[in-house]
Amino acid sequence: MNRVGDKLMRAMCERSRAVAVAMFARTWGDRRLTHVLANVATSLASAVALIAAALPLSAAEPAKTSEIRDVILMLEKGPLHLRVHVAVGGQSPQDARRASLDRLLKTLDADGDGKLSQREAERSPLFREKQRPKAEAFLQEIGASSAFSRRDMEQRFERFGGETVVYRQNASTSESDNTVFKMLDANKDGVVDATEMQDSVDLLLAKDLDDDECVTLDELAPPPIVPANQLAVPTDEPRPPTSTVADLLRDTNQLALADQLLLKYDKDRNRKLSTDELGWSKERLKTCDTDGDGQLNKKELGGLQKSPVDIELAVDVVRKEGQPMLRTLASLGDRTDGDKYPDLATISLPTAVVTFSSREVDPFEASMTIALRTFNELDVDNNGYLDKDETMTRERFGRGLFDQIDADSDGKIFGEEMKEFIRSRGEPVATTCQITVFDDGAGFFSTLDSNSDRRISMREMRYADKTLVKMQRDDKPGLGEFEPARRYRIEFVRGIFNPFGNPDRPANPRMPQAVVETIKPRPVGPIWFQRWDRNNDGDITWREFLGPRDAFEQLDADRDELIDPKEAESAVTAKAETRKPKTETSTNGQSPNAVRGKTENSLEH
Repeated sequence: MNRVGDKLMRAMCERSRAVAVAMFARTWGDRRLTHVLANVATSLASAVALIAAALPLSAAEPAKTSEIRDVILMLEKGPLHLRVHVAVGGQSPQDARRASLDRLLKTLDADGDGKLSQREAERSPLFREKQRPKAEAFLQEIGASSAFSRRDMEQRFERFGGETVVYRQNASTSESDNTVFKMLDANKDGVVDATEMQDSVDLLLAKDLDDDECVTLDELAPPPIVPANQLAVPTDEPRPPTSTVADLLRDTNQLALADQLLLKYDKDRNRKLSTDELGWSKERLKTCDTDGDGQLNKKELGGLQKSPVDIELAVDVVRKEGQPMLRTLASLGDRTDGDKYPDLATISLPTAVVTFSSREVDPFEASMTIALRTFNELDVDNNGYLDKDETMTRERFGRGLFDQIDADSDGKIFGEEMKEFIRSRGEPVATTCQITVFDDGAGFFSTLDSNSDRRISMREMRYADKTLVKMQRDDKPGLGEFEPARRYRIEFVRGIFNPFGNPDRPANPRMPQAVVETIKPRPVGPIWFQRWDRNNDGDITWREFLGPRDAFEQLDADRDELIDPKEAESAVTAKAETRKPKTETSTNGQSPNAVRGKTENSLEH
């Protein structure tokens, strides 16, 4: 426990001891009995302290200034209460937004008067406003100040940044998951039998269209292809958005929460929810049942945040060195991932399996990638800048976006102007946390993708048959399409600004490849391992290995045909050992460590 926790626990113990002694003393008034009971109370208080010290909450405390959100996950069999402590770089999103504004003000406020003149404000696209001459004259006539006060800047930041926590939903993965099952069910009998489970590796590898030894959801369930005879008209949103405002995930502060709960769970339409409809125990329902009638009406449903928390998490969408981005503070369900992967938690509940993950992304790099790709698409004459004729196909440019980006008003947008605009406008959005819930259906793909990196690696394919067996829930042979528990995935990611398309797209599993390339797994293993692991899946296969076969077999200690980071590290350790003098020699006169050293030298060159 930390110091605050220690003080609090000591205070609780002393208070418990005092209350117990006073209560018994008043009851019996016996001094000797009072002395005995004092010892008992002390023992009980110590036991309470020991139990509290063992709670998981003390081992993983959220950031002190995090923003607490109580969220309801609308599962089929009843609502699930989630509590999330949200932080952006160790601060609450609102504090991170204020800090960002302070940095910008310090940069722009040349005279240090705490506000921005028109000239100072024009240095940032965030405050740049190009008004008509008549409008400027009118403002001067009525005596209105053209300067930006601190309050004006805060309002502008809020307008561009939006809500500090945004909820989104993606149901497209459920449809794609059905395609995965149909692929595994080779004989089309509606069941993945034992033989098909054993053949799953070959079935998955057959879908590896780019031959990178990983299978993505797009490879398993490719998006529809537009026929060549159909004209594709460029628009601001080339594809229908798959990420929408969340229906499955509701903040308890939302006014429509009670109506949504009644709409989903009120089976008898009496405008109240019973224990059966909620899937709750009587004891749990009592926490919100203010009138004591054994049901929750609309008003009582508005206080659902008072109900017991099922899962509590701490999330920071900005990684700190040596610190996880996502931590499970408390859970009524079982952790099935075994705490194997950082920033990932899979919790099995009686009616569903929920996976929580936090994805590290550089919002500015991702936004720049999208913007520069759009720039290159529109620059049809390849002259290095955009004019208004080239941007006519995008409606947003016609709504004043062109003038906002064109800093020098020369009628041309150059790459540097685009970058400056993206960085300035992306700053407020980068202080937000986007929470997206994915309905993965039966979860065939998400279960095989054990580390939730949106692809099935060679290692995951090797264990696919065992993974599929674990998904069975009944005694019937094989795995049916609707047999597994419903799976949901909730992802936390830092906000990304995208002025030229659907702003939700970066949170989708099928995000543009240009954005995917900016979100790479953290490097693991020695340098040579990182270079040879071409698909960044955390393993080196024989195809990726650049050395001789005997060196591969020597490094592959567990003989699984994969070299993992630990095995690679052992090679580095072994090489260090070769520098120590050894007296042991082999039959050919060379020390075993010398032979091993030659092998390791070949790995580095």
